[in-house]
Amino acid sequence: MTPEQLALVRSSYADLGPGPTAMAEEFYRRLFTIDPSTRALFSYGPEVMAVKFIAELDAIVDAISRFDDFRARVADLGARHAGYGVQTRHYEAVGEALIGALAAHLADAWDARLETAWRRAYNLVAEVMMGAQQDASSRSARD
Repeated sequence: MTPEQLALVRSSYADLGPGPTAMAEEFYRRLFTIDPSTRALFSYGPEVMAVKFIAELDAIVDAISRFDDFRARVADLGARHAGYGVQTRHYEAVGEALIGALAAHLADAWDARLETAWRRAYNLVAEVMMGAQQDASSRSARD
């Protein structure tokens, strides 16, 4: 990601203002429509999941410009998601749901540059998470 893209992600996330919870609820609606099988991965209702999602997204957006902090946080998230049953195939649906929810909630500001920045940010998150999941699975197989 370029420094400009990092700034776009951070500033647009801040532009959600008090609306990140509504965006997160929209994310889950979209995710469950795109891939209904993902609903089984969650043990909480959408309201609780939205709060947890936003807390994690806040931390990721905050850390994204500090790669070591970002990588450590996201790798931990990926390892935890391995235990939840998340599979590599789920990441595409999650990315599309996130981009769709962000586009809907940042409608006035949403353009090709912002979409590209968020897609790159998500791809970076997904890559680190999948790597950590693979490492966690490898360790479990050896134990």
